[in-house]
Amino acid sequence: MKISKYITGILVMGALMVLGCACNKDGEMLIVKNGVFQQEALIVNASSLVLAVTNDADTVVRFQWPAVDFGKETAVSYTLELTTPEDTVGVDGWQAAKSFTVDRNVLTYGFTGKVLNNLLSTMGLIPGTQGLIIARIKADVNQYNGAASSVKSAFSNVVLLHITPYGLNLYVPGDYQGWNPGVAPFIGPVPGKAGLYEGYVNIKGTGIQYFKFTNAPDFDHTNYGDGGNNTFSTDGNAAGLSVPEGGYYELTADLNNNTWSAVKTTWSMLGDATPGGWVTDTPLQYDEVQQVWKATAYLSSNGSFKFRANNNWVIDFGINADGALAYADNPFFGYDANVLNIGVSESANYDIVLDLHVPGKYTYSLTKK
Repeated sequence: MKISKYITGILVMGALMVLGCACNKDGEMLIVKNGVFQQEALIVNASSLVLAVTNDADTVVRFQWPAVDFGKETAVSYTLELTTPEDTVGVDGWQAAKSFTVDRNVLTYGFTGKVLNNLLSTMGLIPGTQGLIIARIKADVNQYNGAASSVKSAFSNVVLLHITPYGLNLYVPGDYQGWNPGVAPFIGPVPGKAGLYEGYVNIKGTGIQYFKFTNAPDFDHTNYGDGGNNTFSTDGNAAGLSVPEGGYYELTADLNNNTWSAVKTTWSMLGDATPGGWVTDTPLQYDEVQQVWKATAYLSSNGSFKFRANNNWVIDFGINADGALAYADNPFFGYDANVLNIGVSESANYDIVLDLHVPGKYTYSLTKK
């Protein structure tokens, strides 16, 4: 009987110790419960943004929210989720959301202009065009070892952000340069024309040359491959775009409708300031080292000329009212009647240079010999 009472006493003491583990030092039970955000808990300091290179280093948007109560002395982690409207529909909504983990119990998160602009390019927003992004906060209670809890996540209200990103370059890695986007040439955004990109790339090699466009100097972001019929596919496994042979190509991309083009070019001069007048082109030769087109010729101050591609009036340059090189004809941009012929100040022999290797900053020079 004494032994039985002794064992019973041990069992009772053990039960009391277990019960004590569910209480804090004041005797209160630590209960984890489902958390709920306050109504309209998530706020953002700016709901409409126009991004620019000049605010790359600034914190352009900041999200804030109050703490969620999951019970006494619980450690809560928060995740900011951003996505596009089409990803919020249906049972699979928010599956493509970009997630940003916030340090435990921190109640704010911000983006610099550069980080946000790069993020938006991976989400399909068109540079120069206002797009809509939807944001929310997810709150979770994790176990002491970091494992997920059985307690359901709590979600805040959503906020809408109308954001206009600025244009990024499209890099052109391919066969001709070893598929290395980190050192690939690029085409650039067209000022004032949202979603349009254009530039010249010397694609060396014989036979069919494959390449892709990437919106960052790597393959970790959006890659534009072949979608058929001169369209893009953003499927990373899509085949490369291609040209039938090596050469100096004008490449264009229109991200508004996911189309692209490639026109192989050689360059010349034509006009009554040139030796051939308005009849015979004076050819330019490409210098691969300096990445420019060159010629030496006698030019007359009694005339004028234009630079043109492929001995034709399809792609050609004159000068605008500021004296800068500008397209007079180009199928991608249309005809510009305000572009003038290029004049010559003095009749003499000249070294002539046409430089198209920096997208959007095309230049020419006439240096008297």
